[in-house]
Amino acid sequence: MNSFGKNVFGFMFCAALSSSNLAAQPDRFTQGYEAYQASDFRAALELWMPLAAAGKARAQYNLGVMYADGRGVSQNTAEALRWWQMAGRQGHVRALHNLALARIGGIAGNQDFTAARDLLQKAAENGFANSQYTLGKLYHYGLGVRKDFKKSAMYFQQAAEQGYTKAAYNLGKAYRDGHGVPVDAVASVRWFKDAAEAGYVKAQRHLARRLLGGEGVDADLVGAYKWAVLAARQSVSGANTLVSKIRGKLTDAQAKSGEAAADAFLARKR
Repeated sequence: MNSFGKNVFGFMFCAALSSSNLAAQPDRFTQGYEAYQASDFRAALELWMPLAAAGKARAQYNLGVMYADGRGVSQNTAEALRWWQMAGRQGHVRALHNLALARIGGIAGNQDFTAARDLLQKAAENGFANSQYTLGKLYHYGLGVRKDFKKSAMYFQQAAEQGYTKAAYNLGKAYRDGHGVPVDAVASVRWFKDAAEAGYVKAQRHLARRLLGGEGVDADLVGAYKWAVLAARQSVSGANTLVSKIRGKLTDAQAKSGEAAADAFLARKR
């Protein structure tokens, strides 16, 4: 299996359920959702199964999640894929995305990036950020498509503008390296900052480096130290070296300020 295939499939299938307007009078679908949230998976299955059999895409997708995770049923990837195929034929974007990941991962068949691209395209056209991001990766590496940094950056931007953290990080790298977009240190920092603020540790390391060197942003040693400390605490490669480098430029008071800012960031995230 291609290493990118392993990486993408490592994200795991979308496990977020389709939901409904819970403020409205509960119907069988909503009752199933509430039962699932209460961990009464057998009740959710009994409520959703007739809806799925009747062709309701949301229920079909949710049954796929249950079979993929083994909740209320024995874990069965083939059965999960069967339900997602039914939902995908009706344009359910999460089902399409999961079917694409199965193709990328070679699940229940041969690895097929071209088929994955076609499924992702359908979901991406309907605004699904996960699929937009994954398409960006396919175009970046030339998997199932001709390598195209411009399209890759376009899909990263679509997903990043919806708050998809890994897309923001990859868009930051695209602006740093001029991959599909002009080299732009300011734009690079903007997207690294978005991802760092969302808690993405690799972006925190990149942001620390830019604040240290004043690349695309005013130099800020205390801010750089904060982000480097956060990355180091989560064992990001190279972060410990970066912490030591920045610490050597700080007074004790400045170092304490940076560490306090890191602590405050983690407290907010918790």
